[in-house]
Amino acid sequence: MSDVERLLAAEAAAAEANIDAPVPEGAKVTRPNRARSVPYSIRLNPEELAAVQELATQAQIPPSTLIRSWVLDRLRVERGEIGDAEAELHAAQRHLAVLERHLSHRAS
Repeated sequence: MSDVERLLAAEAAAAEANIDAPVPEGAKVTRPNRARSVPYSIRLNPEELAAVQELATQAQIPPSTLIRSWVLDRLRVERGEIGDAEAELHAAQRHLAVLERHLSHRAS
């Protein structure tokens, strides 16, 4: 086994052993086997934009990711894939995850 193969095997074993670890800062996350997304712009007034940015900051995600999650939840409701109650549950789960990150960050 070459040095590169040993290094790859060690990294793979470490990744599998610590599968729930957060993605390291600066790492590029990809989604193989998914079609490339198409950007779509919307207009928000400054107050709306500030509110979205604040929520995204609290959630520790980019504003575009937050808005995209809202749109995808609504599309699932409109398509009948999930009900309004389930969409609300997803929103509550996202909010709880934010609170959990906030509390764990304060504890450390």
